[in-house]
Amino acid sequence: MKTALVGIVKNEEHDILYWLAWHALLGVDSFILFDDDSDDGTRDLIAAASVHWDIRLFHIREHSLDLTNQGFVDRQKQVYLDALTAMSGQHFDWVGFLDTDEYIRLDNHASLPEFLGSLPDDAGAVALHWQVYGHNDLISTPSLPPSHSFSRHSTAEEPINRHVKSFIRPACWDKGKWVNVHYFELKKGRYVTASGAPITWSPTPGITEEAPDWSVAYLMHFQRRSLEQFVKRALIRKDLQLSLGDHQLTQWNEIEDPSPREKTADVLRWVKPIVMTGAMTALEGIRRQHPPISGLTPPPSRQKPTSFRIFSLHPKDARHLGVSGGILHDTGQADQQSHDFQLFLLQSLKHREAAFLFGLDGSDRIQDFFILRDGRLTGLPRYDILPVVEQSAIALRQRGGQGHFLCSPPKEPLTPDRLKAGLWECFLSIPQETTPSGGSWLNIPALNMLEMALTPSSFTLGNVSTLTAIDREATVWLLPFLALHLETLQYKELRSYLGALAPFIL
Repeated sequence: MKTALVGIVKNEEHDILYWLAWHALLGVDSFILFDDDSDDGTRDLIAAASVHWDIRLFHIREHSLDLTNQGFVDRQKQVYLDALTAMSGQHFDWVGFLDTDEYIRLDNHASLPEFLGSLPDDAGAVALHWQVYGHNDLISTPSLPPSHSFSRHSTAEEPINRHVKSFIRPACWDKGKWVNVHYFELKKGRYVTASGAPITWSPTPGITEEAPDWSVAYLMHFQRRSLEQFVKRALIRKDLQLSLGDHQLTQWNEIEDPSPREKTADVLRWVKPIVMTGAMTALEGIRRQHPPISGLTPPPSRQKPTSFRIFSLHPKDARHLGVSGGILHDTGQADQQSHDFQLFLLQSLKHREAAFLFGLDGSDRIQDFFILRDGRLTGLPRYDILPVVEQSAIALRQRGGQGHFLCSPPKEPLTPDRLKAGLWECFLSIPQETTPSGGSWLNIPALNMLEMALTPSSFTLGNVSTLTAIDREATVWLLPFLALHLETLQYKELRSYLGALAPFIL
């Protein structure tokens, strides 16, 4: 079975990779996307994702018809009709039409093809009801996917949840017929709910007469999101004429359901290779403009680092930190040296105020992890070091986020979510002259490269190019640390090369 998703995107740099990853995990084969004049880097992120998935991106401005002066609804109609007409001859079994704030939720099936395969043979289209989510009291845009950040949704009695979006069999569509974005006219077969039952439409097709069917599959619709995102949507969708009164403080937050968070680590794992691909492309662009520095040689692996120091990092009450499902968490157990994971702090001798976190497994190999509420995915996330408790411990304040302190509550994931540093925000940093196995830190290839690059008296993008020529992937991992050593103008140049990827890295 071959499936495709069709959607229109506009300035979705924060969420587009999460939306793609969520649906790729569900088994969508192809994405047919139409960009409506995005100017925030959305197109660059989709281009990076297209290296990994079948994504066909079209620009509405470059469409065969002049749609740029038409309203949003008219543009949506034309590109959807064109997409469906084109896919009728491309052997897609099912095609869905979703916005990028709509996420398919399957409760009884492991994948989208499995769900669609369970529908009656005479089903020509399936209607997935909305389950509209509120804002979770968030003002600023969160750093994690909507499926993690927004856990409260409206009740089944809420009239808006009778809206549906459709997956249809292209062969069953009555070609050329258009009703609205929620409903497509069929020439054969019948519309069914997610559980396979017949549908009674209200006077407006696309809105059902009956209550939403959430028993098998539905759409998590993150229409409202944070206040910041609501304002952004109001600026983009001027046809909706949204006002602040539409962002009601209590609406659509009635039911708490955190279960979609179980997939967060999987989504982040799918996004990370895209960010890595885009970052490596940016590094190649830098290398063309800034030739590698000649004369740099790797230092002997037996010597001690001269440009950085490394500390082991522990909660102040000596509990062990581990990785579960890719997420950094507090095990709640007493700290011991025999564990197969240990967290470290990398500190530049020139910039002692900055801490870069990394982990090693039991064989002194770098083990990556994700920190919840920290959108940086390539490794070495930077935090600012603040002394606390009469300087016998440190606190780590998030860099590049909202300035929250990293917190390590027992038996929970580490999360930068505290405005003040208390007990769970205090860490002990213990100098480590050698790796856990007793070897030199320069035995680790990425750290050996780092020592080599920082040996000259000045550090430039030419040094970054030198590392790129040796190992692009390791250079991406080192980028947050390397960026700290660039002069202001070259740091800005680095960010310009990274573009929309910068928040995922720096």
